[in-house]
Amino acid sequence: MKNSKSRAPRFRRSPRLVGGIEVQDRDVEILKLVDDYRLIDSRQLCVLINGSEQTLLRRLTKLYHHRYLDRPLSQTAFSNPVLGPKRMVYALGDRGADLLAERLGLDRGKVKWSKKNSAVKERHIQHTLMISHIRACLNLAIEDTPGNDLIFWVRENTQELRDHVYDTKGARRRRLTIFPDGFFGIKDAEGEMYFFLEADRSTMSNARYRNKVRAYWLWWRQGGARKLLGIENFRVLTVTLSEQRRDNLVRVTREGVGNEGGYVFWFCCVKNIDIEEPATILRQIWMTSVPGDSQNHSILE
Repeated sequence: MKNSKSRAPRFRRSPRLVGGIEVQDRDVEILKLVDDYRLIDSRQLCVLINGSEQTLLRRLTKLYHHRYLDRPLSQTAFSNPVLGPKRMVYALGDRGADLLAERLGLDRGKVKWSKKNSAVKERHIQHTLMISHIRACLNLAIEDTPGNDLIFWVRENTQELRDHVYDTKGARRRRLTIFPDGFFGIKDAEGEMYFFLEADRSTMSNARYRNKVRAYWLWWRQGGARKLLGIENFRVLTVTLSEQRRDNLVRVTREGVGNEGGYVFWFCCVKNIDIEEPATILRQIWMTSVPGDSQNHSILE
């Protein structure tokens, strides 16, 4: 039996202690998933990849110590009481990026992943993990819902989603930015539905959020989504950390767009989206900003 001194360190690589590695097809699947999500924790990976959790955790450890994956160091600054017990957070490593370029033809570019991952801040990690939580639950829930397909997901910080609109209301003309945390489509028997995601961690002022929803509203009215993405209609889903924050943003949205745009903007609390029971994301947990609409909704409506 190994003693504690032989246990591999969590944030300092020691490939000798974990043994050699021969890359398998499942490793490529893991690396591709991490690359696609950008930052993802071990629990999210375990629910997305079939197999034994302990076996996968051991494989993640090997991939880290052999530089295929990174563990951003700034994750040591926080625990995550909202999303459950703290889990190890992973990002793609330089050897992982090289492997994906070789095996799958993905564009390696000139990114130094080790340098980029070491610079990522705690706040960004928590925000991205919240998005990964929502995305993982949605992906699993849709897979288990016959007749529905998650046809695409475009993640945050993607330039193809960036746009702007001008607000002429008030004393001066203002330029407002469209830059969502995610964009995805669901297809059912009646056609396709499109959604923008806003993962709110209570760091944004009311005024800034009001400008955000007003930007979406004007963008839709002026045909910006049609010009940029070829879609006519969409919903904006805002997920908050608490019910109090959710209710506050519903009020702020009414101030920004009035009653007319209420059904465009939907809200829920992340505590109502359970990765142990992913179908919760499709249930009637969503509120609109329409005054008098006291009924909760499903995003599949």
